[in-house]
Amino acid sequence: MASLGLLGSSLDWQYKTIPNNISCLSSIGEQCRFSRGKSLGGTTAINHMLYIRGNRYDYDRMNISGWTWKDLEPYFLRYEGLQILDQYPASSRKYHNSNGTMKLEYFDDPRNPWHMRTVEGLKQLNIPYNKDLNGEYQIGVTKVAGYVYKGERMSTARGYLARNDVKKNLKVAKNAFCTEVVIDDDNIARGVTVVQNLQKVTIYARIEIILSAGAIGTPQILMQSGVGPADHLQEMGISVRSNLPVGNDMSDHQLPVVIVKVDHGGIVDSLVGLTSKAPQVLQYLASRSGPLASNSLQDIVTLINTNCYDFDLRQYSGNSSRCELADMQIIQSYIDKGLVALAKPLVKQAIGFNDQVLDQIEKANENHGLIVFSPMVLQPYSRGTVRLASIDPLQPPAIFANYLGDERDVEQMVKSITFLEHLMKTQIFKKHKASILHLNLPGCPAYKCGRVEYWRCYARHMTYSGYHAVGTCALTRVVDEQLRVYGVKNLRVADLSVLKNIIRGNTASVSIAIGERIVDFLTEEDNP
Repeated sequence: MASLGLLGSSLDWQYKTIPNNISCLSSIGEQCRFSRGKSLGGTTAINHMLYIRGNRYDYDRMNISGWTWKDLEPYFLRYEGLQILDQYPASSRKYHNSNGTMKLEYFDDPRNPWHMRTVEGLKQLNIPYNKDLNGEYQIGVTKVAGYVYKGERMSTARGYLARNDVKKNLKVAKNAFCTEVVIDDDNIARGVTVVQNLQKVTIYARIEIILSAGAIGTPQILMQSGVGPADHLQEMGISVRSNLPVGNDMSDHQLPVVIVKVDHGGIVDSLVGLTSKAPQVLQYLASRSGPLASNSLQDIVTLINTNCYDFDLRQYSGNSSRCELADMQIIQSYIDKGLVALAKPLVKQAIGFNDQVLDQIEKANENHGLIVFSPMVLQPYSRGTVRLASIDPLQPPAIFANYLGDERDVEQMVKSITFLEHLMKTQIFKKHKASILHLNLPGCPAYKCGRVEYWRCYARHMTYSGYHAVGTCALTRVVDEQLRVYGVKNLRVADLSVLKNIIRGNTASVSIAIGERIVDFLTEEDNP
């Protein structure tokens, strides 16, 4: 519930997307939720804290000098402080480091029987148990390490800004909103303009400027500064400094939210029942341990290539090299019986579905615990854009996520849901009366009248973002191999917007590696 409370809160930019009329149809206003962290540490302050670096091929296929897996691996290892390496197989040792600034551990035990039941069900479909999804190979189900240390979130603010050497050398201007880069007539970046405490201030750079505002914030700042598609900037009345495809080709993991009813009812049946959680609260306050130091069921992660799953035999084979490249990642969370009714405003704030859907979920939750499955499409075909909605830099940008704009992403979602249907038929799930909730959705046929058409329609209604957008200031298109913006001197970008391709995993890992990468670019220039 703590992580639920962060989404849609004051720590979230709460971006809204422009509807495309074919996705997120059951979200409020048909606008896909687009959460981003609005605090020190950015989205690492509100995300699910899962540490999955992606497949080595994800980096090699960019085919960019200095950005292959061989080039990037040292930067992942530089920041990685894996505290549980002794619990990994010997074959994993060479892929990890224990001494980096970002401490990583297992989450504590949630004491929920569905934690291991989920693993058992997946194993019954022949999904291998893989102790380390960041190791020798990526496919399988496992309990993953996360950005957590001694029972508390390890955001980048905690990992970096709390260091004494950083405190000594870095000045952070809090509650300061960057509105534009100051670029002179020779196209040299001289500083940035920020708004802080309702005052507009220009801060000048001695050497150069680095933008790290993310896949949404960075293109907005660049376009406000005259760096972007010339036709769009001219339409907005902004002088063009460099005509670049800023804001184009946005890629993001997308998924259909699938609700499963189970017989494990939990204990939160009433406000009185909440008091039974008191010992867990006391345990967490005293030692930062116990169920409240867990990540519910979310640390059980599955990565598979659905093309290597036999939908007739209901068995995973994984007997070819292509099977090493996952196209689906499943995570899940748990809702105790009766909890939706008790915390309905919080749930609505967090997930953003309309009342018609939320009421059905609340009804199902009256007598059942709920597992919320999120089968992400890891290599989506759909692409979106970021544009300016206003010349006022304090207004949010126009985000056209365009989820399911390519029909192939819908078909992948149907495959993912079919896989979950098979999971419900495994011995362990049948034993505990698990069943997928078939929501009544406007314009969708009844499930019994055609399951495939129902799921296609369902996917367009229950679309959700993985909050992993990349590509809006991509390498070789907007920035060069050393992250310098084309056409503007002394200006670089270092965040997820520079990735040409989305990775098969959770993007916090590579965003931190990009930060470490640019450190070397800067120091190499200072010390040629």
